[in-house]
Amino acid sequence: MKFRINVLKTVIFRWLIVFLIIFLAFTVCLIRARPIVIAYAKSHAKAQMISAFDEAVKSAIGSLDYRYSDMAVITRLDDNTVGSIEIDYQKLNILRAEISRMITEKTNAKADNVLHIPIGTLLGSEYTTGYGPKIKFKMQFSQMPVLDFESKFTSAGINSVFHQIIIKANLSGGIIMLGADKTFSVELTTVVAQTVISGAVPDNFTNVIETPESNVADDIFNFSN
Repeated sequence: MKFRINVLKTVIFRWLIVFLIIFLAFTVCLIRARPIVIAYAKSHAKAQMISAFDEAVKSAIGSLDYRYSDMAVITRLDDNTVGSIEIDYQKLNILRAEISRMITEKTNAKADNVLHIPIGTLLGSEYTTGYGPKIKFKMQFSQMPVLDFESKFTSAGINSVFHQIIIKANLSGGIIMLGADKTFSVELTTVVAQTVISGAVPDNFTNVIETPESNVADDIFNFSN
């Protein structure tokens, strides 16, 4: 009886040693693989955010049916030279709010993601990358879009100027997954409206931002007469 107890203790001890070795090996692999998993997660999240931004801009402009003439009004003098370009910031703010809403909506729809990374890739060797069975890593990421507009002028030839209204986006995201909690940001720009302005154009424009309750632009134009 005593012999059997000793044998059982020995077997249990050996299994504990095996379990401990496996656990330590798994922990070491997880620590070594952590930077790779985070890099994969960031790349995946950024791709999702870029896709959401592109889709949101396209959908927002399409739903609002905005054209260049809806967002900017060109005023000409008697000699056909360009006197001013007035940006309708009220409509741009509506567009910005719609794009932000759609970005949030589209990214929230894909907030739960599962990464499938081959074991060979986790080993960190160029000879094993992409090989072996895949391990699943569940990931959640959140984002907060910050959008702004830029009015840009570039020469388009003699007495012609190319005017673009550009939306600039800063998408800040956070990744939460097993063993990782990282934040990152993505800077994106896209043109929402553009036109070629023909005729003599002033060297400088006064960029006035006003609200529906403000008449700052009108006052400036009156004082300039």
